[in-house]
Amino acid sequence: MKMKHLMLGLLTTSFSPLALAHPGHIGPHASAFMSGFVHPFTGMDHLSVMVGVGLLAAMMGGKAISRLPLAFISIMIVGAALGVSGVVIPGVELGIAVSVIAMGGMLLAGGRISAKVATGAVMAFALFHGMAHGMEMPLGATAVEFFIGFVLATAILHACGVVLGKAIAASAANRRVTNVLGVVMAAFGGILMLS
Repeated sequence: MKMKHLMLGLLTTSFSPLALAHPGHIGPHASAFMSGFVHPFTGMDHLSVMVGVGLLAAMMGGKAISRLPLAFISIMIVGAALGVSGVVIPGVELGIAVSVIAMGGMLLAGGRISAKVATGAVMAFALFHGMAHGMEMPLGATAVEFFIGFVLATAILHACGVVLGKAIAASAANRRVTNVLGVVMAAFGGILMLS
């Protein structure tokens, strides 16, 4: 019964209006920190991959629990710095959509992928997500405050994924739940690619 409530809560949070309001952010008078903090929560693409990194880390266990989130955050910062400076790889939105599909596939694999492959994939995802953050930094915002905001939010989302992953692993239906999450995430990434 607890797993049903956990999944219902996750789905309810995921489909909240804030989660679907990607371009709007929080208004022109918000602080740079708050703009950065809210940004990862303003799109299902960011939410799904960032929580997915934590889920995958929990499924892989061991050093992956810290290694995958740290790899994502480190390269996300690099991508954001490139985005702010105007150096952007073409197809950022496509790269983000592919990252959602690939994360779904990795969750379907149930963490049975090599640490090197998982880390490399997570770093590639992070570059595109970071560029999106950097490109969408509000004019006049202080970059350091904006970066601190989205890094903190990303770390929180990774931590939520790790906690969720450990809760799923402790349930009798853990493979079914991760399979459903993987399929839903991959399907969502496909929808993003078509839109």
